[in-house]
Amino acid sequence: MRCVYQARDGLEAHMVADMLQQLGIAARVQGDLLQGGIGELPAAGLVSVWVDNEEEARARELVESYQREQPDISAPRPVSAPVSSAGFLAGVMVGFFAGVLVMLMLLR
Repeated sequence: MRCVYQARDGLEAHMVADMLQQLGIAARVQGDLLQGGIGELPAAGLVSVWVDNEEEARARELVESYQREQPDISAPRPVSAPVSSAGFLAGVMVGFFAGVLVMLMLLR
């Protein structure tokens, strides 16, 4: 057996293994149960996907294809502009005047 993929977590490893199995390559996930023993600490490099020695080259090609299709999660996401500052300002003004009216009514 040869390791063809190091996953971030058990879910990703099972996705890759299932993909390989759908394409006719017997794949096995190892280390996915070890993550539960770590607890809340992040554990990297524990989960991997393994295939038979004869299927290693084809499996590596398919895994590389899978990795190229995945979005880059390390890229920063663009920050969106606020929806409307005018609406916020109108809300503050209405709240201010409502508060003034209530205080005037209570002081009389």
